[in-house]
Amino acid sequence: MFWLGMILASVGGLWLAINAFRAGNTLWGIGALLLPFVAQIYGFLNLDDNKVPLILSGIGLVLFFMGYGSYVDQVTAMQAAAEAAAP
Repeated sequence: MFWLGMILASVGGLWLAINAFRAGNTLWGIGALLLPFVAQIYGFLNLDDNKVPLILSGIGLVLFFMGYGSYVDQVTAMQAAAEAAAP
C-alpha cells in the first residue's frame, strides 16, 4: 500500500505540475515540482481543470500514509533479522 500510494501521489502531482505549465503558470509549475503540496494547492485553486489528477494525488497520499506504518515495521523486522544472522 505504501509503494502504490507513493506512485499514485507522484503521478498525480506530476500531472498537476504539467497542467500548471500548460496553463502558462510557470511559477506554479516550478513550485509544484520543488515544494511539497504546492501541486495540490494549485489543483484546488483550479479545480475545473484538475479534478482527476487532484483526486489521484489525494488517494495516493492517503494510501501512502496508511501504508507507512506497515512499511516501517517491515524494514525494522528485516534489520533485526540481518543483525541476528550476522556473526
